[in-house]
Amino acid sequence: MSKIKLNYKTVGKNKDQILLFIHPLGADHSVFNKVMDGLSRDYTCYSVDIRGHGKSPVIEPPYSIESMAADISSTFVFDKPVNVMGVSIGGMIAMSLAIKKLIPIKKLILSDTGHVIGNYQLWQERIDLVNSGGLEKIVDMAIERWFPEKFRSEFPELMDECKRIQLKTSVKGYVGACQAIQSANLTDEVFKIENDTLVINGSRDISTPPELGRQLKDLITNGTFRELDGIGHVPPLQDPNLTIKILREFLN
Repeated sequence: MSKIKLNYKTVGKNKDQILLFIHPLGADHSVFNKVMDGLSRDYTCYSVDIRGHGKSPVIEPPYSIESMAADISSTFVFDKPVNVMGVSIGGMIAMSLAIKKLIPIKKLILSDTGHVIGNYQLWQERIDLVNSGGLEKIVDMAIERWFPEKFRSEFPELMDECKRIQLKTSVKGYVGACQAIQSANLTDEVFKIENDTLVINGSRDISTPPELGRQLKDLITNGTFRELDGIGHVPPLQDPNLTIKILREFLN
């Protein structure tokens, strides 16, 4: 059992409606800032920094999705079911929370994620790059995989901020999280998710394409799927207003 206490941000005061957000690889809690601000009147929102990211503790690799989920349950004590949204690795952590019943969950929103993401060789190449040259080796590639080209060219300041966040991530934290995704296969476990679950996927996501989201939805008993036209890998950053709208519709 994890004894790690993660860093997190809290917005809102409605303790009867709680939303927990879990960010993607190489990011931090600020991915959800605009979404949380838009929901703060009706929800208490928590956004965590996963281990080795943001201001959370840096733990020696390797990591696993299960250990990263346990970090969440050692950080929060909820006395009633909460809604959980996870993006990419955050979605895998959210699934693990639900599969293992580590916290009481009401509804799940799984964004641009999968029961399996990528393959062993893909992740090993990225791990080797980061170990040899730091996050600088992969930051441009990572941003290209987060957002469609047209969006990147229209919002250079956001791209610069995303790069700054990526470069602040510790090498150990990034490599550990890559190892967690590399070794994760939830195919035979996601049927244990009993919660109403919305799987959303950007139509332009090249990291976790829409077909992967559809496969995940089919594996979840109470799953529904929505494809987001023109969106890449991180909907809360690319279109926070659309993300807010989708959350309100699903959670109400």
